[in-house]
Amino acid sequence: MYSVLNKLNTEDTKILTAEDPVEFNFRGINQVNVKDEVGMTFAAALKSFLRQDPDIIMVGEIRDQGTAEIAIKAAMTGHLVFSTLHTNDCPSTIGRLADIGIPSYMISAAVTMVLSQRLCRRLCIKCKDLVNKTDPDELESMGFSKEEILDLEIYGPKGCPTCMGSGYKGRVGLYELMEVTEEVAKVINANVPEEQLRRTAIQEGMVTLRDSGLVKIREGITSVDEILKRTTITKEALPAYLVNPDVERYEDKDVIIREGNKDIDFFKLIQGALIVVKGRKKIAEIVQPGEYFGEMTAITGEPRSASIISKGRSIIKRFPGDKIYELIEKYPDVSKHLFEIIAGRLHQADKIIVKLINERKQT
Repeated sequence: MYSVLNKLNTEDTKILTAEDPVEFNFRGINQVNVKDEVGMTFAAALKSFLRQDPDIIMVGEIRDQGTAEIAIKAAMTGHLVFSTLHTNDCPSTIGRLADIGIPSYMISAAVTMVLSQRLCRRLCIKCKDLVNKTDPDELESMGFSKEEILDLEIYGPKGCPTCMGSGYKGRVGLYELMEVTEEVAKVINANVPEEQLRRTAIQEGMVTLRDSGLVKIREGITSVDEILKRTTITKEALPAYLVNPDVERYEDKDVIIREGNKDIDFFKLIQGALIVVKGRKKIAEIVQPGEYFGEMTAITGEPRSASIISKGRSIIKRFPGDKIYELIEKYPDVSKHLFEIIAGRLHQADKIIVKLINERKQT
């Protein structure tokens, strides 16, 4: 927190902080030491701050509803507010604010970003040792993919005079950053369970604490034991092909899918509109952001039944078609949405067929 404030501390930026206690003094920042015994609480300090028209406010810790309400209202009125909460990870921070008594619509409107962090011990660079015996099943249960385990080099502690025989020297941070995007805000506003919020945040690009730890293991910075101690894996964690799919941008009339081709990737519309063309005739449009398309070829293995062409500029996400059955089996929420779209298309197709039959009967 101090690092962020120091970075933002400029002559034309007014920064006020309420801390318990003030641990480090900054030139140019007005810092107030909270003392509950004399009535100088976080809430009281915040009320006073708002009358002084600050640019940035830092609240050492949100402990009660009064402090949370004032901090949220300050954020909603144009102030940049930093604070801390004691929670397990980023999604649980939203739940904590709700438990304190903040309405979900205020949380989704005021909170822009949540950072969760852990410190784990760093392997001593003088003596860290390559671990030869590792259980592939244990590594897979931690979150490593089967493909990478065979070539994975894992280091562990050994001990030397430099590290006083512990095998570790220094510490390294693990970070989980959740940005409150439009989709995450919708989920927060809907008062969904924490697990669903976590899934959505991961789909929007959040890297969990466990995944951050796995990166440090791959880089040989820390050990498996340290990551197991400091982080947990959630059943809601999604694979990389769902979390960070390829994002593609198309210009007007660019062909995304060509009729008759046998490629099996499927897609999701993020922005713009698409035209569905069959036999050189336009038969439909895809205009709803979040709608999947191209999945039938991945499911059936049949050639593409129609072409998909960009109408103006569009942005889509591409997903590997060879993972479609894994998605259906392991990620029911994603597959449910996928099949709802398929069912909707089939229903629309039935209506068109019935309409054509009735028209023929009339003629």
